Amino acid sequence: MFGSRRRSRVGALWVAGAVFGTVALAAGIASGASRPTIVGPPVVGVTLSISTVPAFDGLYQWQSCNPAVANCSDSLEHNDPNWTDLPPIATDRHNNTTYTIVPSDLGHFIRVLAKDNSLGNKTWVPSPPIGPVVAGSAPQHGISVLVKPAGGTVKVKKPGQSGFSDLKKLEKIPVNSVVDTRGGKVEVTAATGNLADTTADNSLLFYDGLISLQQSGAPNAPATAKLVEKLRCPNGVGGEAKAGKSSGPVATTSRKRRRRVWGSGSGNYSTSGSGGTGSVRGTTWLTKDTCRGTFFKVIDGIGISVLDFDLGQSFELGPGQSYFARNR
Repeated sequence: MFGSRRRSRVGALWVAGAVFGTVALAAGIASGASRPTIVGPPVVGVTLSISTVPAFDGLYQWQSCNPAVANCSDSLEHNDPNWTDLPPIATDRHNNTTYTIVPSDLGHFIRVLAKDNSLGNKTWVPSPPIGPVVAGSAPQHGISVLVKPAGGTVKVKKPGQSGFSDLKKLEKIPVNSVVDTRGGKVEVTAATGNLADTTADNSLLFYDGLISLQQSGAPNAPATAKLVEKLRCPNGVGGEAKAGKSSGPVATTSRKRRRRVWGSGSGNYSTSGSGGTGSVRGTTWLTKDTCRGTFFKVIDGIGISVLDFDLGQSFELGPGQSYFARNR
């Protein structure tokens, strides 16, 4: 639309003075030029807005520039080939007065074009750029969670890593990271809302288990602690019997035939085993997997809602109550 879909490679990259501010004006740009400005820090998940002057009452188009392959210096050229239009493309139906920074913008610079109606329909004026975009410290729905050691020894293995490292302070980690709390407790803070929303949920404790912290991109999807410690089950153990109320799991003689995790707190969280999922309403609860299914027990508080995978039904548990969801 603006002739900006092409990229050009340059030998020298211009990024000085760029963190959490605007790129300085390039030589020859008048400092008193009437231009829109961007309101908000260049952080993933932040929704940027525009501070305008009266002339800019037309359309707005957001653009990005990757300093790894292009010259991201300031320019009054609206069709500068170093800058690429960000979706959606400005039309009468898409005025684009705001833009929410997404993970693919990491390391890029951002600017916005404003149509100056006083200068004709084909005149677009760019804002000074901001950047480079950084990850920030907030959790992002379906993308990352915050984890903090809350006692003992906690270890973390992020996707793509071959081993665990000690968790020593508050850290933002990607979803699907594995957290080892068998020797300690971890405080988890996830985000709620839509994909990449940074609205933080309540914090919750998990402990005494090996879990993968998962969250889908679906609106308001819960953050789930899924048991991932390997079970060594005898051949033929499957749990063909239907699930039902039970005082406990089928007994086994080896700890390698069971895995568990404790949770304590409230918010949009759940625990998941092979036979079912327990969604917290505000409580302390146990989730334990065996070779035959998943056992849930509420200790105190309000309780949990258990989804039995086999039956496809949900059961509400209060303090002192338990449920065993058998595998097929």
